[in-house]
Formats: sequence, structure tokens, C-alpha cells
Amino acid sequence: MLMLSLAALAVCSSALAARAAPTHVSPGSWCGGPAWRLMNLSDPQRAKVHLGRIETTIPEIAKLRSPQLIGTRRTTSFQLNTWRLHVVVDRYRIASNGEIVLVLFDIPSGMYMDAYLPNPHCLGPRSRDRTGMIAARREFTDHCPHATAQWQLLGASVDISGAGFWNSVRTTRGALPNGAELRPLTNLSLVTGCGVGS
Repeated sequence: MLMLSLAALAVCSSALAARAAPTHVSPGSWCGGPAWRLMNLSDPQRAKVHLGRIETTIPEIAKLRSPQLIGTRRTTSFQLNTWRLHVVVDRYRIASNGEIVLVLFDIPSGMYMDAYLPNPHCLGPRSRDRTGMIAARREFTDHCPHATAQWQLLGASVDISGAGFWNSVRTTRGALPNGAELRPLTNLSLVTGCGVGS
């Protein structure tokens, strides 16, 4: 009887542990949401995005007017191009969807802007420039300290490029008032910092 009771207790404990186990990989739920396809360049208009990397600055992007309605389609020239910036990564963290959020800083103007390295697990075969996005993230993660859910100060100079993206949420640290972001980043090169050029 004692052996039977112990066996039943072990089975119940295993069942409870299995039920309590997380159903996804940390740090959070990974892929999905209304803007997900835009965020990983797999939306229906992805082929229209020009990958030629237009040189610009954060102050120039800050002058752009966001569309009245921010939806799931690319409705502006900003969203149909990739933009190249020479900036400093002020700080960074990993978001609950696995993206690495970079707060960019423009030294001459003192302005900030957000940019995002996509989660490689959310890049499917339809994602345009998938290899570029993965290489950009690897360049950052191979050289800089591991990203956590908490903001980490950095101060590394980078040469980056990414597709234009409008975010209706403007309360994120580093967000421009017009909601303009680079998302996803398709290129990233460390110039100085994280052991490069120093």
C-alpha cells in the first residue's frame, strides 16, 4: 500500500510540474501581432522596400510627418526605404518579443531615436534580406554584453541601416515624437565600442 501511495504521489507531482512549465522560451511570447510582418520585412509590400540605404540623420527623420492612420501597410516613402545612420547606441535591452531595442543618440543634435534588431526566430522564409538582419544582430551580440530585459548603458558608435517604421506608441525610452523608428535593422557595423576600434 505504501509503495502504491508513493507511486501515485510521484505521478501527481510530475503532472503538476508539467502543467507549471512555461510554453515558450524566455524572455516572452515571440512572434505575432498586427505589425509583425512589417517588423520582420515579410509583409505583402516587402518587395517594394528599397534596400539601397539612404544616408540620413535623426534630426532629418524627426522632421517627417507620420501618417494619420498607422496600420499594417506601407503608406509613406519613409516605410518604403532603408535608411543609414552614423550614431551612438546609448543603451539597449531585449523586449518580450525577442527584439533587441537600441536607443540611438545623435551627438550633434542631442536627439534620440529607437531602432530594433529582429528576433531571428521570427524571420521566416518570406522575410526579405533575412541574412542581413541575422548578420546585423550577430554583429551586435557577438561583441557587446548579453542583452537583458533591463536597460544597459553602452555608448558604442555604429553604422546602421534599417527600414522605416511608424510606431503609434511614443512612450518608449528614446522614442521620437513622430513615432519614426528603424525596424527592422538590416545592417549594423560597430565602429568603436564593445571591443571594436578601441
